[in-house]
Amino acid sequence: MRKLLLLLLLAPLFIASSCDKDPEIEVVGNVEINFKANYDGELFMTQNEYDYTSEMKVKFTELNLFVSNISLLEFENSSEETELAEVDFVDLSFNIDQETEAAAGYDISTKKVPAGTYRALKIGFGLPADLNRTNPGDYGDGNALATSTHYWAAADSYIFSKIEGFSDNNGNGIFEAGENEGLRFHLGQDEVYTERILFPSEPIVVTEDGTVNLSLDIDVKKLFGISDITYDANQDGLLDFENYSSSHGDTDEPGFLVDRTVMGNYSNATKLNQ
Repeated sequence: MRKLLLLLLLAPLFIASSCDKDPEIEVVGNVEINFKANYDGELFMTQNEYDYTSEMKVKFTELNLFVSNISLLEFENSSEETELAEVDFVDLSFNIDQETEAAAGYDISTKKVPAGTYRALKIGFGLPADLNRTNPGDYGDGNALATSTHYWAAADSYIFSKIEGFSDNNGNGIFEAGENEGLRFHLGQDEVYTERILFPSEPIVVTEDGTVNLSLDIDVKKLFGISDITYDANQDGLLDFENYSSSHGDTDEPGFLVDRTVMGNYSNATKLNQ
């Protein structure tokens, strides 16, 4: 009888204790990240002709890249990051018959992002070393890193970005690979991975069940900006396509600076809009 009375007296305490330990429900929202490409302010489309210099036009056939470690930061130097996406493959190779698709761009959707106010977006262009040490065979269908067309088995590295096309070097209006006018930039290796912190004009506010839309616009012309006179003989601030029209991630070649420069330029060529 005494045991029964003791249990009855303690029961309310157990109930109160149990209530105190109920887990808090996290308030979350959604973030949509949209990638688009432009060329010096004009909508970018493959097979379209653009002015590269006053005497040269260019035409692209492919533009894509891996992005990684995308996260939100509450403060510029915050050590805590709210991850939005570990990795994705962004293909912006929409041609002149896909103007609607080019204007729409490529979307990454994230859900269950903790509600709050964030002041910066962090993004990696390419792949960090830990992911670059893997290979497409490690992943199943549908995973961005299963993209076998963007992997160098011999170099044990992914191709972080492919930019291909043609330059009309002689100004005859004909784009021909046979005239050394083919452009083929395949950028990769750990050394060219670049991270950037981008700041919006206003704080990014994630609310309960709300959706925040972020736009990342890449200016393709800015990818070829270079200040080294070795690769810019006429000093117009652009890579000389006549002499440097390709790169393939060969770290032993002097031209690897081109890989570093073009891949690194993604950080400066990308603008964050809301």
